[in-house]
Amino acid sequence: MRSGRHGAARPPVGVLIQQDRVDFALFALIFVVALASMVFTGPGSIVFWLAFLPMIATGVLAFRRIEHLSRQELRDSDFL
Repeated sequence: MRSGRHGAARPPVGVLIQQDRVDFALFALIFVVALASMVFTGPGSIVFWLAFLPMIATGVLAFRRIEHLSRQELRDSDFL
């Protein structure tokens, strides 16, 4: 079990994204560029298959950033 308060409500994801808009805008840009390269090259190209790497990495990094921001928000609310 994780440490911390039990039953603590985490803030909505939209609120967390608004706190750090630049990071999430960059994540979206990376995802869109990878998707566009996949669309324009087609499955016969190595670029198509290599574009999966930044897409997966972007998803993982966005998830980790949301988790970090929610933990930080909960930690800050403990001080109030």
